[in-house]
Amino acid sequence: MSLKLYQQLSDEDLLDHYHSTRNVKAFRHLYMRHKDALYRYCSQLNQPATDSVLQQLWEGLLERPPELCGRMLRTWIFIRVNKLLEEMAEVTPDLNVEIQTNQTGQSKVLTAIQQLPRIEKNIFLLHNECRLPLATVADIENLTLSKCRQYYRAGKEKIEEFLFGPKRQPWRVKEVNV
Repeated sequence: MSLKLYQQLSDEDLLDHYHSTRNVKAFRHLYMRHKDALYRYCSQLNQPATDSVLQQLWEGLLERPPELCGRMLRTWIFIRVNKLLEEMAEVTPDLNVEIQTNQTGQSKVLTAIQQLPRIEKNIFLLHNECRLPLATVADIENLTLSKCRQYYRAGKEKIEEFLFGPKRQPWRVKEVNV
């Protein structure tokens, strides 16, 4: 199969092709499509666990195809990574926070993102960093779309407040009784 044919195949078709033929090129192409976004996403949520989580994910995909249950493979990948990150967070709960706060030269945006609550941070990163639609993010987080939008807006507002300060309020003059 040529490179152009691999590029035209969907993620699901590439994975099916790999599992039916064990052609490493098909898997490599699938890996190359998702590796950067997954690494950035994982490293911003739990830097110490990133390598372990991604290794478990890719090894699992190599061994056997996942049960997608009507989902796209990309959605399934982020759901799986999310579960693995949660499992790792239970093992090392506060390690990521310590590492992130001790880094020097970290941008203000990353610092602001790290200060968000877990659900808001996850939704913000999945939507902005991984370029997933909010409907897909809602599916990953097992939320309704409207609740997902609320969390996204709240996270975005907190980041803006951290970067630019609180929103300006109109002037009010207090009346003084004479």
